[in-house]
Amino acid sequence: MKQRLGIIVGVLAAFLLGTFALAGPASAVDPGTAKLQKQSNKAAKKAKSACKKAKKGNAKAKKNCKKAKKAAKKAKSKLNSYNAQFFDVCKHGCKYNTIQKGVDAAGKWKNKNKSRNATVRVQPGTYKEGVLVHGKRTGYNFKGLTIEGVTKGHLPNSNARAVILEGDGALTDMKASPNWRPGDATTQAAQNAIEGVSTVGLKMENMWARHYLNNTFFVHASNVEADKEYCADYTMDNLVSSDTRAYGLFARNCFGGKIINSEGWGHGDSTVYIGETPCDSYTWSNKDEVNEPCQAKPKWTLVKNIKAWGNPLGYSGTNSKYVKITDSMWFNNGAGIVPNTLDSEKFEPTGDLIIENNDIMWNNYNYYQPDSGYNNVIGNGNPIGVGVMLYGSDGVTVRNNNIFGHEKWGAAAFSGPDLFGVNDGDDAKNMNNQFIGNKMGRNGEDNNAIDFFNDASGGGNCWADNTASGPVTFAPGNGSVPLSTIYPGSCPQPEVLNQNVTAHNLGAGLQVNTAFLSPQEPWRDLTTIFGVAEVRPSQLQECGMTLVSHPSYTKDGKTYESQSAPRVTAQECTDLENRPSPWNP
Repeated sequence: MKQRLGIIVGVLAAFLLGTFALAGPASAVDPGTAKLQKQSNKAAKKAKSACKKAKKGNAKAKKNCKKAKKAAKKAKSKLNSYNAQFFDVCKHGCKYNTIQKGVDAAGKWKNKNKSRNATVRVQPGTYKEGVLVHGKRTGYNFKGLTIEGVTKGHLPNSNARAVILEGDGALTDMKASPNWRPGDATTQAAQNAIEGVSTVGLKMENMWARHYLNNTFFVHASNVEADKEYCADYTMDNLVSSDTRAYGLFARNCFGGKIINSEGWGHGDSTVYIGETPCDSYTWSNKDEVNEPCQAKPKWTLVKNIKAWGNPLGYSGTNSKYVKITDSMWFNNGAGIVPNTLDSEKFEPTGDLIIENNDIMWNNYNYYQPDSGYNNVIGNGNPIGVGVMLYGSDGVTVRNNNIFGHEKWGAAAFSGPDLFGVNDGDDAKNMNNQFIGNKMGRNGEDNNAIDFFNDASGGGNCWADNTASGPVTFAPGNGSVPLSTIYPGSCPQPEVLNQNVTAHNLGAGLQVNTAFLSPQEPWRDLTTIFGVAEVRPSQLQECGMTLVSHPSYTKDGKTYESQSAPRVTAQECTDLENRPSPWNP
């Protein structure tokens, strides 16, 4: 009997060797995986040793074997459970060979494991696809999903260029849409690299997306209340976006998020776009007498450590609010940072923004030139040669920035008046903005043509403690209104309400030169904002700019050079000046 028991224990030990043998590297060297792997290996080794002793048939040894076996099984189960959150994607050898497949699997798993978050780990390679993450998709849960570029060892990859999402010829799997039905087309040309619709906590990290038909990294929710969509708490970190038709890092109708540590160039509009920041109420307006906030408890978006260059705009934000833009570089764009108010999106106007500690330089690129190398989607009339441009903004603070090398204005603030058919309902008023402690002109090495422009409309704006090597310069207008009235020198000024100020000012000669309103040819005075916006073709804005060369700029050991499109010719500017009146193009 004793001999037979020994044989049985021996067989059991052999089985345990197979079941609890030291596991090789699991699907990752993630720190959590590594820790659990170590524990599992230790438990398996202990089980092997304990069950080897049990061959002698000692009751205590058998008990220890059984106990060790149970502990090893538990450790292995814990490891497997932890690793279940990872969905590995690579070109060859992984369970998933496309990001969309990994995302789909992660969504199904999360739907059954709601207390945990899933991570799609994408190994180095080029992935020609558009990825759709739709929060309304039945049977899937994408809350807290992370899509990240990793090394072959499954660690987060600091080299964002190692994982490439290629838009040229890419397709999006339309079965990932909740609106897809059998018989519908299963794919369509990829409009975006990764599109998150009605998602909460979506993270996109360590990737480069390029050549898409619309945008690269895009999160949004419907602005139709009946759709019951909701977007919040997104993160875009260590991303590169380039050579794409419209926007790069793009959030629309989302409550709060982060766009950090990223770079972009070559977009038809801007590298970073945050638009249509939602309010607590779909009927919110800043025209109420009490001026209630859009959000009672604001969820802010952080834009930090961004390099945006080679775009019509570096940052654009239509009706954006609660955004802090900081510690970034905006250079060699048509214009640098451009919050704006437009009827095209809900929740007008833009406002409640902080723009601080940025390098804003050389935003003079004339993308309107036919041979500029740009394919812009903005259309005519957007001013170039401007570092910070507040269009119809309410309550923006611009402070402690380095603003230099601009051939029109370093920073500008102006309205979009209903009187001129620019904004229905006069939502785009220039109000309550502060320009504080900015360093203009790089200590005289690279001055702005004019440091500050204000169209003298709206009210509540102020300019304080801004410095330059010489006097800080202000666009004077026609001289009929004192500079101290146009540019109050103490901040803050008393807050004004929308209904108490106007979006137009016809007297100061900054918004428009009234001498050219009949016939309607405001473009004849390029010192005014409407003159700049109305000149056609738009590349002739340069005729009102101070075109100069700019010295290089070195920061953190890297040297940057200014870039410009081919300049307009002196003859083109002469022809503009000599146009007959009225002029019929």
